[in-house]
Amino acid sequence: RLNWAGGEHMMGGMRRRIRCGGRPMTVVVLAGGRGSRMKADKAALAVGGRTLLEHVLAQVGPYFDEVLVSVSPGQEVGASTPGRIKIVPDETPGLGPIGGLLAGLKAARNEAAAVVACDMPDIPVPLLRSLARAAAGAEIAVAVDPAGHYEPLFAVYKRSVAAGIEALLARGERSLLPLYQAFRTTVVRLDEALRLRNLNTRADYEAYLRESLGET
Repeated sequence: RLNWAGGEHMMGGMRRRIRCGGRPMTVVVLAGGRGSRMKADKAALAVGGRTLLEHVLAQVGPYFDEVLVSVSPGQEVGASTPGRIKIVPDETPGLGPIGGLLAGLKAARNEAAAVVACDMPDIPVPLLRSLARAAAGAEIAVAVDPAGHYEPLFAVYKRSVAAGIEALLARGERSLLPLYQAFRTTVVRLDEALRLRNLNTRADYEAYLRESLGET
């Protein structure tokens, strides 16, 4: 069962929702995939007494008007989901993150959607706000690290980008990077001190538990 730790009214009150150009936004949490390097379903990993997916949802859910969780076809994420969270299966299995993003954008009821991967355990909400502001005048706003690498799974995409994703898939492309040439894209550069941590391997996961949660 997915537990959302009280939804919008956590820690003493409602949190200020993130907007794009003054309009409500959707957040798409990408939870699909086989986790081949982890050798486990990443979304189901235990973090502080809940699953990694629940851990991420607790951080981002209160800030958005619609919360979607993108999963692989047939993937189980719990017997039930609380509140506003909607499960969105990929239309085609095996496409990876690009398939999850496409499914999320097509299901979103808001024009702009923030996208985060559930294997990013610590979500910097101020960065999401910066991306949302940047996306007001663009179709994509994406984080870029100090080395110049894009973070395509920590970004804001407009629903209009879905057609471009379908065109990429039609020609066999699985990378999201070509979208940044095809659509109006703005970047938000990360400070040297800010690192978007990914849990890709069992070693990454165990290090995160030790360093961030004091677990072994």
